[in-house]
Amino acid sequence: MRIPRFWEHAHGSGETPRGRRRYRSSWGWSMSSAAEALAVAQERLRAALADTRPGPRHRGYYPRVPLREPILDELLIDGEQAVVVTRNRYGAEVLNTDRVLIADVDLPELERPSERDGWRLFRRTPRPDTTGPEPEVVVHRLATLAEWAAANPGLGVVAYRTASGLRVFVTGVAEPATSAEGERILAELGTDPVYRGLCRMYGSFRARLTPKPWRLPRTRASIDVFPYRNERRFGRWLAAYERAAAGYAVCRRLAQHGPAPSALEAGIIRRHDERTRTAAALPLA
Repeated sequence: MRIPRFWEHAHGSGETPRGRRRYRSSWGWSMSSAAEALAVAQERLRAALADTRPGPRHRGYYPRVPLREPILDELLIDGEQAVVVTRNRYGAEVLNTDRVLIADVDLPELERPSERDGWRLFRRTPRPDTTGPEPEVVVHRLATLAEWAAANPGLGVVAYRTASGLRVFVTGVAEPATSAEGERILAELGTDPVYRGLCRMYGSFRARLTPKPWRLPRTRASIDVFPYRNERRFGRWLAAYERAAAGYAVCRRLAQHGPAPSALEAGIIRRHDERTRTAAALPLA
């Protein structure tokens, strides 16, 4: 897992084969310095200006380059990133790691219609009811997960309820983000194919640590993207977001099966549990 610490931007113009002027911009990244990030940006800009194919190169939620997110915290082991907490494009904190498998299992039955539409980043969404007894679909999935854990006795399983499904930590998997076993587990647990592709592409797993803004009262996604050009405006948004998030958790623990996690895995899970507020009797967002 390599999440860049430095980002720089380059922009310029060139001529199309028909002699028209066109403008392009590119981001560059680096683990070591801003200067190296700028050199990468300039090289990518040259490649973009030389590419005369029409239309965008990629569509979708996740780009085919490192995610441009600020690093809020990180744990290094032997100089390598083991855990990195970043802030995603709509403002929530995210845990990134390649040391323990994390599977998100969406349950469409729990989602509100406006959660499924393509504009949810900028539209208020009614909060799902997460305070009563667990719905039948959750109970059924937990029973299925218990059966899966029994069939895989060498692996540890920790299951959580989220606002729209389950989050599952599976411990004891060697090279979980890049191995065939990790891919098998994600598929068997019913993880979304887009998320599985994300794990393969970036060599890591992601777990949101703080609420989705549109599930909070009077809160929408941040309109500023990193690096923040308007730091003051983003700071005001962040302060309001954190105030609104104070009354909510992201998930709560429901079940645990199999052997205990290693010390490192337990530390990652503990960090996740503290930040997502799993022990608090709060609605989920």
